[in-house]
Amino acid sequence: VYDILKQMLEWVVLTVPYAVFGVVAQVISERGLGVFKVLWIFLAVILLGMAIHSLIYYPLMAWLVGGKSPKVYLGIGSDAIITGLTTNSSLATVPVTLKSLEKMGVSESSSRLAACIGTNLNNDGITLYEAMAALFLAQALGNDLGLAQQITIVFASVMAGAGIAGIPEAGLIVLPLVLSAAGLSEAAIVAAIPLIMPVDVIIARCRSGVNVMSDMPVSY
Repeated sequence: VYDILKQMLEWVVLTVPYAVFGVVAQVISERGLGVFKVLWIFLAVILLGMAIHSLIYYPLMAWLVGGKSPKVYLGIGSDAIITGLTTNSSLATVPVTLKSLEKMGVSESSSRLAACIGTNLNNDGITLYEAMAALFLAQALGNDLGLAQQITIVFASVMAGAGIAGIPEAGLIVLPLVLSAAGLSEAAIVAAIPLIMPVDVIIARCRSGVNVMSDMPVSY
């Protein structure tokens, strides 16, 4: 049974690129190549939001609340941050995160608590991505969201970020749930997800880096 399931999974993995190509081709045939211009705006907005949160908010919190200067936080923590960016997984980065926190002088109990629990519950990168992506895609598809819907998206993003595993592409997996909370139809979600996949390769690594960066200040 295991061998059968493994073979079926391999077939699915081989088939997915062709399925995505088919959906993207259908959307382009209906709306033209102009849809790709929106992708660059989407990518820029997401990366800008994450940059502000990770390079301004985190260093300030680490400095003002945790007593670690930005030089210590970004300098000594760079090994963990770069590992998160390259592996695209905050879970795989945990050992490096623990070593970085040890170099910062954080106690072993605090670092283990923050890193090990944080990699499952404290996923700021995914939370930011889910909320921004849902709002952006809803507006791009012509859905005018009210305040109540935006608040719903925020809560859905927080729930998605808190209950997701620190594995590659985890944020993309739960995005349909947040888009549903935003009021997008199933057809719109099916069309939107494949379109953002080309740039999600870049965003996913930044999400992991932000997730790693969010774990370190908690341990202070």
